[in-house]
Amino acid sequence: MIIIILILLTFSLFFLYKRYMPVLGIGKMDLNYVSYPKEDNVAIVDTRDYQTSCRDTINNAYCIPLPYLNRYFSDIPTDKNIVVITSDNVGKNLSARILRNKGRRVVGYCLSKD
Repeated sequence: MIIIILILLTFSLFFLYKRYMPVLGIGKMDLNYVSYPKEDNVAIVDTRDYQTSCRDTINNAYCIPLPYLNRYFSDIPTDKNIVVITSDNVGKNLSARILRNKGRRVVGYCLSKD
């Protein structure tokens, strides 16, 4: 019985870590800077759902919602730094971890509700 409790506790702690612990090394960016990138080596990835991103479009952004990020991460160029646009902190943490696990360089994020 103790082993089952320890296994359940381990899975729940891992789940909470992936969703709620901040990702180190990425900084918050201003939405105006993200909308008009001055550098050519920055790729903007919009991970909000389609209904939200359709209302607030951002030019030159790769619109890949978070549930589809594992499948379509290859559409994002490998030689560019990535700025993630998301609607909340959980989406920021999950998308940054997914992209980093796939070998991409995530350097910043922007929350659309701010």
